[in-house]
Amino acid sequence: MRILTPTKPLFGFFLSLFGFLSFLSAQGQAPKWENPEWENPEIFQINREAPTASFYRYETAQNALKNDSWENSPFYQSLNGDWLFNYAENIMARPVDFQDTTFDASSWNTIPVPSNWELEGHGTPIYTNVVYPFPKNPPFIPHDKNPVGSYKRDFEVSDDWDGNTIYLHFGGVSGAMYVWVNGQKVGYSEGSKTPAEFDITKYIQAGKKFTCRTGASLVRCKLYGRSRFLASKRY
Repeated sequence: MRILTPTKPLFGFFLSLFGFLSFLSAQGQAPKWENPEWENPEIFQINREAPTASFYRYETAQNALKNDSWENSPFYQSLNGDWLFNYAENIMARPVDFQDTTFDASSWNTIPVPSNWELEGHGTPIYTNVVYPFPKNPPFIPHDKNPVGSYKRDFEVSDDWDGNTIYLHFGGVSGAMYVWVNGQKVGYSEGSKTPAEFDITKYIQAGKKFTCRTGASLVRCKLYGRSRFLASKRY
């Protein structure tokens, strides 16, 4: 997470970020998902920031020059570490009402971020070259063979970020994710090897903490092994 130019006041807050493949039903089993974004070749992002080169700010040029790493900037906060995690074999089995701020994830296990689901004991890693692990019917994907990972983490942001634009940065997510902040849908992103950033400033609630939830799943077949992950850095 990083900040940029001043725009609006910011205090301590609570974030609820959900990266997931869908909204949830009020029942234990989610309903059939009609016309999802991840089956539409014309949609690969919603409300995602345009790609940019990575530059990180310090208060002064002198402070920037005397620091060895941009991670020492007071305008940067890493979200790497242990997150609460839920694994579902398919989208129908995903957690109910996951995007709600009142959703209780206290019974979930934890998973390190960044990491691969399969290497942490969730699902089966597959290495394949030309053979698809599911029937080819583009752009459609079998809903019963599309695992979903749900993540959650709480964190606070310094009061010193008051009046700045705040961006949430994903270094790499395979292969599609939705993002909610404080129960409000922020956006959607595809592109498992490219960073994704979202401006979350207007979703912040002053005086509270953040609950950060994210995840991804979109079965794809490429030359490298098939696995789903929150890879690279999260901030």
